[in-house]
Amino acid sequence: MRKTAKVNTTLDGHQLFEALLAGLHMVQRKQDYLNKINVYPVPDGDTGTNITATLSYALETAEVTDSAGETMSSIADAALVGARGNSGIIFAQFLSGLSEAMRDAQNVAKEHFVHAAENARLRAYEAVTRPKEGTMLTVMRAWAEALHHEADSAQSIAELLRKAGPALADSLEKTRDMLPQLKAAGVVDAGASGFVEFIAGAERFINGKVKAPFLARRMGSHKLSLGDKIELHESGEVRFRYCTEALIAGQAIDREVLRSSLEPFGDSLIIAGTGEQVRIHIHSDQPAQVFASLTSTGRVVQQKVDDMLLQYEVAHRRKYPIAIVTDSTCDLPRELIDQYQIQVVPLHIIAGENEYLDKLTIDSEEFFDLADRSPQFPTSSQPSIGLFTRIFSYLSTYYDSIIAIHVGGGISGTVSTGAQAAKSLDGAKQISVIDSRHISGSLGLIVLRAAEAVAAGKSHDEVVSEVESYIRKAQLLVSVHTLEYFVKGGRIKPMAGALGKLLNLKPIISVDAEGNPIRFGKAFSERRNVAKIVRMVARRHAESPLRCYAVVHGHDLEAGKYLAAKLEKELGFPPLFIEEIAPVLALHAGRGTTAVVSMQE
Repeated sequence: MRKTAKVNTTLDGHQLFEALLAGLHMVQRKQDYLNKINVYPVPDGDTGTNITATLSYALETAEVTDSAGETMSSIADAALVGARGNSGIIFAQFLSGLSEAMRDAQNVAKEHFVHAAENARLRAYEAVTRPKEGTMLTVMRAWAEALHHEADSAQSIAELLRKAGPALADSLEKTRDMLPQLKAAGVVDAGASGFVEFIAGAERFINGKVKAPFLARRMGSHKLSLGDKIELHESGEVRFRYCTEALIAGQAIDREVLRSSLEPFGDSLIIAGTGEQVRIHIHSDQPAQVFASLTSTGRVVQQKVDDMLLQYEVAHRRKYPIAIVTDSTCDLPRELIDQYQIQVVPLHIIAGENEYLDKLTIDSEEFFDLADRSPQFPTSSQPSIGLFTRIFSYLSTYYDSIIAIHVGGGISGTVSTGAQAAKSLDGAKQISVIDSRHISGSLGLIVLRAAEAVAAGKSHDEVVSEVESYIRKAQLLVSVHTLEYFVKGGRIKPMAGALGKLLNLKPIISVDAEGNPIRFGKAFSERRNVAKIVRMVARRHAESPLRCYAVVHGHDLEAGKYLAAKLEKELGFPPLFIEEIAPVLALHAGRGTTAVVSMQE
């Protein structure tokens, strides 16, 4: 057993890794508690899950060496890629700040540690568009200040951490009165509490209070052997579209049974690891079916799906000098996405212990089945800043510039995360990140029109300038079939949902000029809702001719076709497309929902 830092004045790479692993262990023990006290910024009960997932990914995929700087850099890089949720993204940025300050250090001494903590808290504050005191940021700052205050009197990192502990605990307690939401609920901030638990675990290990029996779970024993190296396609022949990877945790996983269950889904299948944790790799056209099979085997700890066909097209058959990027809430048919080589960043859906990539590792049918049978209603989270950074960096290799158009900021933090990633790529190609103030098919029409402008040869600045007019010309009208999913997802109160059900209320929903959802009308039957929507669209067309319109639906093609037929009869021309909404939107819209989206000339 390696000696802990208890008898040392510095930390090497292995000691640093083991200390962080001890911190993760403490957060895991408190995960359910952190979820329960999660009331800010929204009471969605997933802070503990998000912090645990972020740290787990970072430490499970990190490369550990004797060098503290190299080890911290690997951990930070992995954390940014695997970050989830608000708390996870801030935590990952904090680790990135530590890495930045430790980069050249073989061993970290007390003075170096103090500087790294200050740099980390600065980077965490910089990552948040509107920093709020009373959150995780507050305790990060308090910890860095306490370390600085105790630096002269402490003789080692171990003593330094011990002396800074009371100030950290005091700072956490004060968050209870710093934000109205926390004060009303009588709790401390969940993200701040998670950070305190993490530091407490690391301090206990460094001071020799725990021997960390969990070190046997070190990921080195589960990495691919030399005989399992993956050969990626480099030619133009891509038999299966998606390179699908996952890390699965479970009890006594039978690799051969798993192999037999996955072989029908594609080729290049590799399964490596032990009976408790295995990594799979497969090229497949059906990543959703792959992951549906995997969840019956164990918990999906990590996943990645890359579109190999699009990657090849971009590298060898790029059509345009400007890349168009959007996210999975953009409901466009696959043929249009492929035609304009549009890059789609997936949002995440969390159901119990499992996580899915929207439209990739879960489809609408699987989502509704999951929602119906799961004891906890699924939740969603935005893509990580690391994923955006990786995609922007990749596209910068092949394109002159990038235009990213995302779901409205009033609905999701996706656009904010994308903007942070673009800003972090200092010196990279020109990247414009735009808040569409729309969602689903109306976002789709905006993205499509921008792609058409790029295809017509317009410049980056011309397209960015015109997108604002596309946003004003787009409209979304949603006929909600049931309020059940709005209630389950927390968008409306149960009492209002019960009243709506009793009255058979069918609201019509749109978005306002700022991108916030609004009720646009209501009826007491779906047929009346459809008739009302058709009249609205016809009136809009009469006032200012429509360039195009389309219909989207919540896993009910017949309802979509019915609305499309009524619109075509009234307007005199067919819809551009009829498309199913993304699973992440079905979280709230529900099965049977239909919508018409339109774009004026």
